[in-house]
Amino acid sequence: MSSSGSKKGFCPFSLFLFAATAATFAYGKLQDRSSTDKDADTSNTAATTNAAASASTSDKSKVVFVLGGPGAGKGTQCELLSTRQGWAHLSAGDLLRAERNSGSDLASLINSKIAAGQIVPAEITVGLLEKAMNDIRSTDPTRTKFLIDGFPRSEGNVTVWKEQMSD
Repeated sequence: MSSSGSKKGFCPFSLFLFAATAATFAYGKLQDRSSTDKDADTSNTAATTNAAASASTSDKSKVVFVLGGPGAGKGTQCELLSTRQGWAHLSAGDLLRAERNSGSDLASLINSKIAAGQIVPAEITVGLLEKAMNDIRSTDPTRTKFLIDGFPRSEGNVTVWKEQMSD
């Protein structure tokens, strides 16, 4: 009996996902270093001005949408990046499941959509993501980097995200 059927194969998409994410982080680190070097070269007055500007822009979050097919390793990569890089990992599916089990009015709506075989509206998913991001920031204001797993799934989802999350 051949063991090739039980052998796990190499997934090129997972490698691409990991490499692209690593490149994004490396670029971000270079940008952070470059801005730190510039701040270190300024005078005290300029440093105070830069600090005030940084404080106002640091309220903005960095969000990376992690996309891929079922079993591609999105959750695994997000957990690794969360542990190693300190990014907060939010799974759209996990948030929807948690809300479904909460017994809230929103849970009833989510359950009715799923029972009818319909997609949960993007407005609900974005609202859950926004709430989770705010909850994380309220407990630790320095956490402003988020990996969002499993969302968006369509261009319409992106439109809803931009409308609801724009300042």
